[in-house]
Amino acid sequence: MPVSTVQDIASSRSLNIDGEANADARAQASFRLAKADVLWWLAKAPNVSQAGISYTFTDKDRLNLKHQALAIYDDCGEESPEGSFTFGYKGEYL
Repeated sequence: MPVSTVQDIASSRSLNIDGEANADARAQASFRLAKADVLWWLAKAPNVSQAGISYTFTDKDRLNLKHQALAIYDDCGEESPEGSFTFGYKGEYL
């Protein structure tokens, strides 16, 4: 996951990326929603193979990540983000 994506998610949830993630912080809705955003991002991320390293998710993995995210969104009273779970060929260099 690109660092810029984590920074964008933290910023959109008004979180200090350099702050301490103690138990109180992790219980806050903003932190939980940021976690849901990360899970949602991972659920729709493409499988990647580069420099001999592969990162892949099965359809079951993606569905599980999506369901975890949806449960957090629902628990916090927020709508789930829109977005496609379809990826095409991105070329040799990602």
